[in-house]
Amino acid sequence: MQYKGAKVDLKNENAVNDIIKEIQNSECKVSDVKATEKTVRPKPPFTTSKMQQAAANRLGFTSRKTMQIAQQLYEGIQMGANRIGLITYMRTDSVRIAQTALDEVRDWIGKNYPNDLPEKPIEYAVGKGAQDAHECIRPTYTSYTPDSVKEYLTRDQLRLYTLIWEKFVSCQMGNAKTRTTSIDITAGDALFRTSASKLVEKGFYNVIKLLSSKEEVTGSIPSLKKDEVLDSAHKFYPEQHFTQGPARYTDASIVRTLEEKGIGRPSTYAPIISVLLDRYYVQRSNKQLVPTQLGKMICKILVEAFPDVINEHFTADVENKLDDVEQDKIVWNNFIGDFYTPFKHRVDEVDANQESVKGFLDEETDKVCEKCGKPMLKKLGRFGFFLACSGFPECHNTKSIPLAKCPVEGCDGEIVERKTKGRGKSFFGCTNYPKCSFISHFKPLENQYCPKCGWFLVEKFDKKNGNYKSCINPDCDYLHSAEDAAEKLPEAGE
Repeated sequence: MQYKGAKVDLKNENAVNDIIKEIQNSECKVSDVKATEKTVRPKPPFTTSKMQQAAANRLGFTSRKTMQIAQQLYEGIQMGANRIGLITYMRTDSVRIAQTALDEVRDWIGKNYPNDLPEKPIEYAVGKGAQDAHECIRPTYTSYTPDSVKEYLTRDQLRLYTLIWEKFVSCQMGNAKTRTTSIDITAGDALFRTSASKLVEKGFYNVIKLLSSKEEVTGSIPSLKKDEVLDSAHKFYPEQHFTQGPARYTDASIVRTLEEKGIGRPSTYAPIISVLLDRYYVQRSNKQLVPTQLGKMICKILVEAFPDVINEHFTADVENKLDDVEQDKIVWNNFIGDFYTPFKHRVDEVDANQESVKGFLDEETDKVCEKCGKPMLKKLGRFGFFLACSGFPECHNTKSIPLAKCPVEGCDGEIVERKTKGRGKSFFGCTNYPKCSFISHFKPLENQYCPKCGWFLVEKFDKKNGNYKSCINPDCDYLHSAEDAAEKLPEAGE
């Protein structure tokens, strides 16, 4: 937006309202219409990291789940009397395509989309540092379209296979074209600009459905001409925006960062995330990876004790040195010896001087052990916080931390966190189960209860409004939306 020929810096609500008053009843007129076209080239086929990122962004898969399903597609799916591997090896850092696969995919495109078949196969450069031991991730046979194999696949298998198939076929198709239309509208001394894009030539987008993103088409605007007079603006919507801090890592963004910084290999991206979760160094919250108190403490100790090892440059440098060993540029024994001797000396030094942190995070509680009568302590273990008897090792009593009182009438139980069998998803249930079967899929806010019905309040989340609190009682009208809530909840981990 511009006002009186200059870009406006609106610092407060009064400045916004002053401009609205000035232009409220002004004539709205189209001052300029511009249309620009852009050529969009197809992107390379999948490597491991790009597949994990796409599956996380499009399907909501974790890196571990993506690799598990890819392994199933690679090992083979029973299709009638035959078991057929549907994709090539799924741990690769190369975008190289075998000649037989190029011939087959070009033949398929020529039959189905002849106008979008380039004269020559499209070649993609293999990234610097790629081992190029395996070609890209692609369908073993282009003729096995997602529609032709869907009856043999589970829902998740079909969705991941569709991503791989669309990515591979589209990478050998013609360019697409988009047209972006920008319209300038004047109202008094103010100038507003709006724009939208649309596809004018689909090209490789002809085969892309599941892989498509919101960015490819950004809405539409009516057909307007320069100097056209519009209806006067009847309402303005002033909104306040705040600068947001960097977003926490998700599976997609952390894999992208690992790849950019040269940390790890395609086979280690998913295990890195799994180890962080399994050891409770991080936990998932709304698909974000949030560091735990244990993770922060371990990180602080290691970074202070081993600054030369616990950094991104060390890992990337070791990867390069291992490549040099493979190419006989350096001697393996010398490389290991130069690292191990000073490292072992530093480990012994830290081990002798580091104070024990065992019990460092223990907290006293007002709970009493029902077995021996001694106070219970709040402890941090590899699966999170829990209550343990202070009489250990004589008494081994442990239990989950109660978050709220059970709201069921006549029940004296407490609500604790539980996990489902198999997938291990969290839910919250009564300690008197199976006598009391009350459960909630929303996390109770510790010792916070509804002022109207007395049931506990829970933490809810949506992408638009973030975290907010709500009464768990479906029959109670004390239900907070993010706009109505008197107090916004802090982000997880803060």
